[in-house]
Amino acid sequence: MHKEHLSRRILLLEAGSFLAIVAVMWLDEVLDLPHHLFGFQATPVNWIEGLIESGMVLCCAALIIPVTHALLRRIRCLHGLLPICSSCKRVRDDHGYWQQIEAYIRDHSEADFSHGLCPDCCQRLYPQFYASGGLAQGGAPMPPTGPVA
Repeated sequence: MHKEHLSRRILLLEAGSFLAIVAVMWLDEVLDLPHHLFGFQATPVNWIEGLIESGMVLCCAALIIPVTHALLRRIRCLHGLLPICSSCKRVRDDHGYWQQIEAYIRDHSEADFSHGLCPDCCQRLYPQFYASGGLAQGGAPMPPTGPVA
């Protein structure tokens, strides 16, 4: 299902839910459901109360539906098969070009990347530092700083 179709369905269901609430409120007001279902004392129809309650529900709908619409517009989805190289982990885009996975995801979503080293890679790349017990925040060893030889 495409994002636009799904977004439209979500908004229609949300609007329909608000209308269903108003319909149940009026059914209760006109048919006096508590009296018929539970034997409570009968109450007369109060048109003003029904209109005020309906107006309050519709005001909530007028506030909530645009917020939902704005949030749905911000959603960017990756879907389908994503061809990725087994060796270098580059991804083939829709035009047949290969690019780094970080660039592809950044261009097709709102995600950003920050790079670091996991403890296993840090131990493999900097074994002398790892053996000395110098650990960075989170238990990962801190690589040496300075000019690269």
